Amino acid sequence: MGRTAGVPRDLVGVHVLVVDDDPGARDLLRSVLRCSGALVTVVTSAPDALRILERVTPDALLADISMPVHDGYWLIQSVRALPKERGGAIPAIAMTGHSPQQGPERTLASGFQAYLRKPIDPWELRRAIAAVVRRS
Repeated sequence: MGRTAGVPRDLVGVHVLVVDDDPGARDLLRSVLRCSGALVTVVTSAPDALRILERVTPDALLADISMPVHDGYWLIQSVRALPKERGGAIPAIAMTGHSPQQGPERTLASGFQAYLRKPIDPWELRRAIAAVVRRS
């Protein structure tokens, strides 16, 4: 009961902060992560994510690169400027539906630990989050 058949619950107790301006993407990510046992906080913008980090430090950050006003690069730069105890070292995964101009290298060099292409494969999403949380 309350479990989706065939979906491993390998993220039980992992708190993921999802940052995406697209409502459909947010709903899908929330659903996949919750079915995997994760605790999920969803926000629509980089400034909203920083406000969450003022109150709590999730286990992982999942952020869209292409957001209006402040993109995922701005967000990760702002997060990495925070003290460690306020989330500055949070494991972070970038998502994008576009090919970044400098490729995944720029994304990883900017402070993200992993990179996923949209549309997101639910199994790959789970594996990526589990991997970055284990490494932290």
